[in-house]
Amino acid sequence: MTPWGIRNRIKSALGRPKAERTAGYTLTLVLPDGSAHEVQAEERYTLVMASQSLETPIATGCPDGHCGNCAVDVLDERGLAAPTDAEAKLLREKAKPGQRLACHARISGSGARVRIHSVWSMESSRGA
Repeated sequence: MTPWGIRNRIKSALGRPKAERTAGYTLTLVLPDGSAHEVQAEERYTLVMASQSLETPIATGCPDGHCGNCAVDVLDERGLAAPTDAEAKLLREKAKPGQRLACHARISGSGARVRIHSVWSMESSRGA
């Protein structure tokens, strides 16, 4: 996933076929301020990828879950794939019961609802 479909545009310019889009699913992300936002995500997107359509997406401190900063509370797990072995190990080390790591948790259908604890902002990127 890239902003504005840049990867697909480059492939098209090079004469490569556009990647087929998979089914879009609806999930609800509840921000730290309590506001709920429905977003669309493709199958196998992670929660972090799905949150990119928000003005303030889920904050991550690392790309692979080792920091645990992207832990979210699962309010409704419908539409989330079961944790992989790698995520399950990290969950035991980095998260509380009822949480998932947004960088690992993948979309498998509609209906998921999660509460986000940490969102990205310009201030946080400046170290303020």
